[in-house]
Order: sequence, then C-alpha cells, then structure tokens
Amino acid sequence: MTGAKKIIMLHGRGRKPEAAQLQELWCQSLAAGLQRDAPELLDNFAAVPTQMIYFADELQQFDRHTFDPKLDLANRQQALERLAALDKPRQFRRRSYDELPGKTALKEFVMDVSAVAGLSAASTNRALPELKHYWGDENFKHKVREALLDTLKQCFANNEDVLLLSHCIGSVVAYDVLWLLGHEHAHSHRVSQWLTFGSPLGSRYVQGKLQGRKEQGARKYPVNVVEWHNISAEDDYVCHDKTVADDFVQMLEQRLIGGISDHTIYNLAVRYGRSNPHSSVGYLVHPRTTRCLAEWLSSDT
Repeated sequence: MTGAKKIIMLHGRGRKPEAAQLQELWCQSLAAGLQRDAPELLDNFAAVPTQMIYFADELQQFDRHTFDPKLDLANRQQALERLAALDKPRQFRRRSYDELPGKTALKEFVMDVSAVAGLSAASTNRALPELKHYWGDENFKHKVREALLDTLKQCFANNEDVLLLSHCIGSVVAYDVLWLLGHEHAHSHRVSQWLTFGSPLGSRYVQGKLQGRKEQGARKYPVNVVEWHNISAEDDYVCHDKTVADDFVQMLEQRLIGGISDHTIYNLAVRYGRSNPHSSVGYLVHPRTTRCLAEWLSSDT
C-alpha cells in the first residue's frame, strides 16, 4: 500500500511563465479535462499536491521570438479557454484538427527525412538547442537533475503514490533521473504512472544520449516505473518518431516495467493564431491524458 498521492511536473523547451503561473496553468488544464470527462474526480484532484520542476529561466538564450511574459501567459490561457469549451471527447478528433488555422506537417516531415538520411544529430540539435544545452552544460544538467532527484527521493521516503508528467525535453530529464534513482541511488520505489507528452525519446539519436545507454541487461533501463504512457500529437515535430514501446521493449521482456503504451492524438491548441501541436496545454487537456489521470486518481492508495 502506498501513501498519499502527488503529481510532479516537468515542462519542456522555450520560455515559460513564472514557475507558479506555469504550475497553475498545468493544473487548470488537467482540471478542465476532468470537468469534461470525469467531474466526479475533481475534488480528488484538488486534494492532490503538485510540484513543477522548473528550469525555463536557464533557457532564455534559446528563444527565437520576442517574449512578453504577460502576453505569453494570456495567450496560453486563451488557448486553454478554447479547449475547455469543447465539452465532448469526440471533438478532439481529426476533423476538428483539420479545421485549425495554420496547420502544417512540414516541420515533422523535415525531421522524418533527416532521420532517414542519417542527419538526426544535426536536425535535433537545430530544432531543440535546449536539449543540446542539457547534454553539453554539466552545471545545467546537474541542476535540473538534482531538482527532480531530490523531489522523487522525498516522495519515495514518504511512500507517496507519484504521477510523473513530463513534456518535451522534460521527458529526457525524467528518463535520466529515473535511471539514476534505480541504479546509482538504489531506490526500489516506483512511480505509479509516467506520462510523456511530445517527447523526443522515440528518436534513436536521443536514445544514444540517455543514461544507461552503454550498459547491458537490466542496467540499461530505468527500473522504477509501473506504467509508462507516451502521448504524441500528429504533426508535432519534436516527437516525429511517435512510438517508444518498440524501442524500450526490453523493459517489458525483462519485467522492469508493468506496461508501455503509445497513444497518437490530435492536439487542438492554437497559439498566436496558428495550430501548435506541441503545446503542453493541448496535451494536458486531451481526453487521452484525462483518462490516464482519472485511472490514477481512482486507484487505491
């Protein structure tokens, strides 16, 4: 039997609102999904403590756009309001996605072609300079890892039931930390559910940079997750390779994890007047995410 529940969040690339604002926006997005699909669990969700592992202040140098924090937060909230107004899960299907302004598969196509041509390193580093920074800057890597390590260690010490949410490059950080916890810190506790959104973990190039990549057998993979759900949106170039179950099947065969599931969705978020299939808000409010959250909230502790 585990103790109280807790949700831990890791954001992705790019400039973000302040930590407290971003955490609140993620919680509002999750609550909007529950309000639509499982309103009976809203009180349960409200009682669960959440924590955002925040590192966006380290990534300002990689922002290619003018950044107005008030405008950015307002635009994210507008995107959520539009999505929260969709009151039926069936409204999150392809027909709705095809009607979005500025929808394009070009970036994902470029990433796919680069992978086939053996240019994954160059294309990934160009598309995700923040990830290159994570791999190359030891101080930054240590800082962001330690923040999650310390949080998970405390959760495990308290015997808490953890739901880990990680978006984009946050999923790479989460993977590395989960590996470190099991193999270098010898923690046997498990995260109940790990949800990855818009994750580059399906990329062979990225896999070649992960903790444990040079190990064999059980030492190659994280050993402290019960269920891993990988959610990828159509046209999200960051997760152009949308499956992880095939790449990490050894985790199942060696009984290191209870299950790995891939889910492809349509992310209906619109940012600054254009479709943004990588948006965390669009992932968090989606019915597939809500289903995973509802199952976790309903599980025995």
